[in-house]
Parts: sequence; structure tokens; C-alpha cells
Amino acid sequence: MSKYLKYGIIEDIDTVRRIPIGRIWGVSLLVTPITWLSPFVFFSLHFLINLLNVNLSLTGRLYQSLFFTIAVEITTCLHAFGHILSGKMVNSAMDELLITVTRDVNLYHGDQSTIPGHVHLIRSLGGPVFNLVVAGTLITLAPKIAPGFWSGLIASLISTNLFYGFGGFLPLPSVDGEVIWRELLRPISSRLHSRNSSVEMEENASPSQRHEEASK
Repeated sequence: MSKYLKYGIIEDIDTVRRIPIGRIWGVSLLVTPITWLSPFVFFSLHFLINLLNVNLSLTGRLYQSLFFTIAVEITTCLHAFGHILSGKMVNSAMDELLITVTRDVNLYHGDQSTIPGHVHLIRSLGGPVFNLVVAGTLITLAPKIAPGFWSGLIASLISTNLFYGFGGFLPLPSVDGEVIWRELLRPISSRLHSRNSSVEMEENASPSQRHEEASK
């Protein structure tokens, strides 16, 4: 079993074969040997979960699962584009985008610990913020679309983009929010660490040192 399964990734991204399929804006696009299963996985998952809705007909379930699958695939691409765009804004875009069955993985070469905090922050914000912008745009357009295939697809796109957008801010491992909140809270953490270090040094000072400080 892949050690990345707990992050929602089926493949082992350390050992899986990476197949190049092109480049976008200088970023290499890679897929795995089973990436093609992605639509079938999401369709099946949605269809099974939708069985809980006993009032829905089989045709309705199939249509909803189809909309959901298309929306997820489009939203995933938009999320990745948002990360590439924000990375380009700070001249530090990802080197490779690995497209797995369930999630895209942003791959950066080199020692990322030397990258300034604001760069990490902007790169991580790009995906969820772009999804929220798309969701807001579609919400504005939705009332103008006549009922039918496109209105159903747009409704699904709004839902998936909102999920990717707000979900991306959750402070969970492997989610953008992990980096976002780490960088936002870093100044506070540094300040608390400095204060604790000062208190510790003061507590460890010898009586003579304390007397010396008091007499100054």
C-alpha cells in the first residue's frame, strides 16, 4: 500500500513511473501509468455515495455523477494553473506537475528551505484563490444559463471550485493550507520563540549576574 494513500494519493510518488506529456509555461507535465483511471474513480465514488439519495432515479444519478466527474477534472486543472500562475508571479514556479489518479502534485527541485516565506505563501495561495475566483465568476453567470446540460455542469463546477478553494485553506498535511498557515503564523511563532528564549536565559542566569543587572 502506498504511503501517500493517507493524503488521498493512490500511487507512490517516490517510485512511480513518471511519463512526460508536455509543458505549460515552462512547467513539465507528468502522468503516471494509471492516471487515465481518474474519471472512472471519481465517477464511481460519486455514484456510490449518491446511492444514499433514495429519491433519485438511476438516470439522475448517472447525470449527476457525469457532471461531478467533468467538474472535478476541470477544477483540478484550474487549481494547478492557479499554482503555476502564482509561482510565476514570484519567479518561483514549480518545476514539474505530476498528475496522479486522484490529485496533482507540485514538484519543486532544489532546497526549498532557502526560499523566502512570502514566496511559499504566494505559491500556495495561487490554487485555492484561483478556484474561488472561478467559483465567483460562475455564480454570477449561472442565472443567465438556461436549464440543461450547461447549467448542470456549471452548478457542479461551482460546487467543486468552492470545495477546492475553501478546502485549500484547511491546515492539513499535504494541503495548501498547511503552508499558508505556517507562513502566516511564522512571525508570531518567531516572536514567541524569541520571548521564551529570553525568559529561559534569564532563569538560567547566575545570582551574581542578576545582581549585576539589577545594579546597572
